[in-house]
Amino acid sequence: MGLTELLLKMALIGEEPVLILLLFMSVVAVAVIIERLISISSLERKMLDYSPVELKLQLEKRLGILATFGNNAPFIGLFGTVLGVMKAFHDLGVSNEFGIRVVMEGISEALVATALGLFVAIPCVIAYNFFVRKIKKILLLYEEKKNLSPEIEE
Repeated sequence: MGLTELLLKMALIGEEPVLILLLFMSVVAVAVIIERLISISSLERKMLDYSPVELKLQLEKRLGILATFGNNAPFIGLFGTVLGVMKAFHDLGVSNEFGIRVVMEGISEALVATALGLFVAIPCVIAYNFFVRKIKKILLLYEEKKNLSPEIEE
């Protein structure tokens, strides 16, 4: 079996593994967003208990997950769509039925992967931008409060 046949066989799995990955990413993203909302609120109330470096590290924890998902989920969704379209055309080629309906059903199913990729990415990017802005504000307030009360040791 040649390399092309092997890759085609793998591609004919379709978009379902990609959809499962995107669903997993969405669950992780929601968990990170909830955790960050709770943690950042708590850190904001007790910010003077931390050194500047500790505070920054605690505030930025897990934001890389949101950034990574926000940047890559559309591409993962597109990959699922490509796999689904490949499967749709392959199914058309081996089908006894001929017609636009056979390929359109497959393509419409494949496009779900792109939609799900965007569905994961957009909230991740919004949340990431929200948290980055909130962290900048907290760090500015921290610096101001530290400068107003120099007796507090770092």
